Amino acid sequence: MATRDQIAREINQLQARLNQERQQRPGQGQQVPAQDRVRRDKLKRIEDITNIPLVLYATDFLSSAKVAQAGAEEVQINLRDKTAFLETTQNIAAGPLDVMLHSPGGSPTATESIVTLLRNRFAPIRFIVPDVAKSAATMLAMSGNEILMVPSAELGPIDPQMLITREGRTVSAPAQAILDQFDLASNEILNDQRRLAVWLPILRDLGPSLRQECLNAIALSKTLVKDWLQRYMLFGSPQAAQDADTVVNYLGNHNNFLAHSRRVGIQDLLNLAAGLKVTDLSAPTAAPGLLTAVMDAYWALDVTFGMTGAFKIVEHHSGHAYIQQIQVQIVVPQQPGPAMGQPGQPPLSRQQRRHPPK
Repeated sequence: MATRDQIAREINQLQARLNQERQQRPGQGQQVPAQDRVRRDKLKRIEDITNIPLVLYATDFLSSAKVAQAGAEEVQINLRDKTAFLETTQNIAAGPLDVMLHSPGGSPTATESIVTLLRNRFAPIRFIVPDVAKSAATMLAMSGNEILMVPSAELGPIDPQMLITREGRTVSAPAQAILDQFDLASNEILNDQRRLAVWLPILRDLGPSLRQECLNAIALSKTLVKDWLQRYMLFGSPQAAQDADTVVNYLGNHNNFLAHSRRVGIQDLLNLAAGLKVTDLSAPTAAPGLLTAVMDAYWALDVTFGMTGAFKIVEHHSGHAYIQQIQVQIVVPQQPGPAMGQPGQPPLSRQQRRHPPK
């Protein structure tokens, strides 16, 4: 299994060769960048092993700079992704489909639209998680017939997060935490009217409809995932309804996790319900070579994010792709030498992308 640095060197070496060819044959037209070539070659390798078409859906949500410039909603699952999946799958025949998923989540309703779009053409569908698929991305994975995970990969809770205004700022808060706060306020005020003065400024900021909105959001997340589990992953099981309830009541309860970003790993999922089809790619029963191929593709993706302005990539190895990018400022070095992200110097690491040098 290659390391990230090895994949980065492979990309840099290819780009150096492409640059040399361009100098030798000027005017030959625009070339496909090395990072795209290598990444798509790695995706094709996965297809060669599984014999199932593969679509990549990934965002660079680990880059605080890109999230700030592009906007959090653009980096998350949103309705624009319907167009992305339409573009990417246009030449894939109806039948089985794999989706490699790396996302922090996003809109449950947009996720529902994507599931409907994919299910109208493809079955069965498997989701491959190389690293992180949280929140609405966990919901999306639960719409699959099977989830394949790298041992270190993680899903997350599906409890909805509400946007509220606090001291002039829009912040995200767990719907269940808001409900719990309402209940606490009610109990304290009923027991002691003097507590009203303490709670009134807090409750005024929450607004009159927020409590019901929280209840609706929690019900929506649970209803969608329960329906998908029963129709796909748990279909045919005599305990499908019971197991689906167990899964959504656990993943959908904020108080089970205390933080929306908590990790849900392979064993956590298997412990929830015996009928869940979750495959550890390091297990002997997994397809030979698939774990290596998945990690090679993930490192190629991570290097691409590190050396370009791309923050969302939805693509098939054939070149059908929908890529969103931010503008990247290119700094020309004062002394002769390779520019950052160019051949000769490794692309930015994930930690560097999170905290760029000032």
